[in-house]
Amino acid sequence: MTGHSTKTQALDPDILDCLLEVMDPEVGLSVVDLGLVYQATRSDDGIEVALTLTTRACPLGGMIVEDARERLSGRFHDVPKVVVSLVWNPPWTPDRITGRGLELLGHPPQETV
Repeated sequence: MTGHSTKTQALDPDILDCLLEVMDPEVGLSVVDLGLVYQATRSDDGIEVALTLTTRACPLGGMIVEDARERLSGRFHDVPKVVVSLVWNPPWTPDRITGRGLELLGHPPQETV
């Protein structure tokens, strides 16, 4: 498994689909809809996910990471290992919330130019 860069890495759609079930309990949205998943890759070695939180002060970070790890292990039980890391770079901003996330929060979808 490789180290994390400051850019968002590849996001495997099957992994993201599984992570839609991992909720940020304070906000009530999935880590995917909040834009907290920075990396979600699958290889012969296993699955590697890097995610962040909306704030470093979140007391539920360990629970969210463990929930992600358990759900991935359950769905992809044939992979040799699942690594879910909590990262802080780049810092999360609300600009990372997906269009679906904004709709679920009651915000109208942003128009594209």
